Amino acid sequence: MRLSKRDYLIKTFSKTNKKDYENYILTAIWHKLGCLDIKPVTQQYVKRTDTGYALIDLYFPQVHVGVEVDEAFHKKQVEADELRMDDIISSISEEEISDFRVFRIDATQTIEQINKDIDGVVHYIKQKADSLQLSWPTYEEELAQLMQKETLSIYDDISFQYIKDIANTIFNRNAKGYQRSYFRVRENLWIWCPKLSINVGGDLKSAAGGWINVLAEDWSYIDESNQDEEILQAREESFAETVKKGRERAVFAKFKDNLGVNRYRFIGVFKVIEDLQPENRRFIRFTRIRESLEIDK
Repeated sequence: MRLSKRDYLIKTFSKTNKKDYENYILTAIWHKLGCLDIKPVTQQYVKRTDTGYALIDLYFPQVHVGVEVDEAFHKKQVEADELRMDDIISSISEEEISDFRVFRIDATQTIEQINKDIDGVVHYIKQKADSLQLSWPTYEEELAQLMQKETLSIYDDISFQYIKDIANTIFNRNAKGYQRSYFRVRENLWIWCPKLSINVGGDLKSAAGGWINVLAEDWSYIDESNQDEEILQAREESFAETVKKGRERAVFAKFKDNLGVNRYRFIGVFKVIEDLQPENRRFIRFTRIRESLEIDK
C-alpha cells in the first residue's frame, strides 16, 4: 500500500478528528509550519529513558520533535504490558536520539495561551528545519538512499513494505513478487520475518501457522515455539546443528504502522546460544548478537 503525500496527511490527521482539543492543536501546528517537506507522525510511542513507554500525540522524525497535548484526566504514560507488539516495534528510543525534545501543550488553558504555545512549537521546528536540508522522500527514494549506505541499523528510521524489498535493497537480490518469511541470503545467514504473537488476557496467541514468537521488550531476544507437537519435535532434532554451525538470522519483524499498514522493521541479527535458553523447553531463544547489518553491493 503506497500512499501519496496527500493521502498520508489526510489519514494521519483524521486519526485525531474525534479528539477536539488534540485535533485543534495538532492541525494548527501542521498548517502553521507551512512546509510539505516535514513529515508528521501521530500516536508515536517512545521508550523513555527511565519511565517506560509514553505516547506522543505528534512527532516529527526528521527534526526529532514531539508534541504532547495534556488534557484533564488524559493519561499518556503506558505500561509495557498494555502495549501491542506493533507499538513496541514501531516505537522510538529517547535514549538513542541525542537532540530529542518534547513540547507539552496544556489544553485546559485559555485559547490565547494555547495559540501562544503553538506558535512557540512552530518557531522551534522552523528554526531547526532551517539548519537541515529536509526532504520527504517517497518509499522508492528511501530504498535507493539506503542502498548507498554501508550498513542498516536497528535505529534507522526505515521500514519495508514487502519482503522482496528487503532482499533487493539489503542483499542485492532481484526478487519479484511474493517471498517466503524465512530464507537463506548468505552462507550462514537467513532472513527471518516473523509475525509476533498476540497477548490476549495473558495468553499468547499465534499470529500465523501456529508459531508463537515472543519479542523481548528491549529486542534483546526472541523466544520461538509452535502449537504443533510434530513441528516442535522436528525442530528439536535440528537444534544441535543450528548451534554447532552458528546459524544467524537477520530479523525483520512484521508489524502494522500507525496507519494500519503492514511493514517490516529490522530489529537485529540473532542466533541460538545454547547457554542462554529459557526454562520452558517448548521455546527456543534467539539472542541478538548485532544491532547492524552490512548492506551487500
